[in-house]
Amino acid sequence: MKAKIKYLGFGIVLILTSVILLTPVGPKLRNYAGRILSYGAVKLKADKAVPEDAYDWEVTDLDGEVHSFQDKKGEVVFLNLWATWCKPCLEEIPDLQMLFNDYGNKVNFMLVSQEEFGRVINFVQKRGYNLPFYYSKNQVPEIFRSSTIPTTYILNKDGKIVMAENGAVDWNGDEIRELLDKLITE
Repeated sequence: MKAKIKYLGFGIVLILTSVILLTPVGPKLRNYAGRILSYGAVKLKADKAVPEDAYDWEVTDLDGEVHSFQDKKGEVVFLNLWATWCKPCLEEIPDLQMLFNDYGNKVNFMLVSQEEFGRVINFVQKRGYNLPFYYSKNQVPEIFRSSTIPTTYILNKDGKIVMAENGAVDWNGDEIRELLDKLITE
């Protein structure tokens, strides 16, 4: 009897492993599990002040110019961590573009990738976006690290994280616009 239960358990594990690794359902299950595991970690960062050492972070724009996160102090910051190979990232970029078109002169947008610089440039040129894309010169500060992308943080002028989200979000919605309007006037 114990041997039958042992083989049945082994069979179930083998079937689940096969589904996860070998079928189109697998990536969706892995993505879902990753979101569940990282969602809480990202949410815990909301309402936290960005530590002073995070402002040492440097990023490079698509023209090769280096920018210090220090320069963003005292401004509303919309920070999005993304990658060209990330389907949810690509799904939200059109919304980000529309939001940037309306708020780009009032909010400091930063779309940061840790991919190869040339890959990001090719992506942007091919798609025709005019968002402020950056490449991270050094490691993303601990406060912004996440095990999944896209991950987005909105910071107020005091350097406090007022919103932290991972996964694709409708960034062009009324709720986000109302939040940005409020942060701009504070």
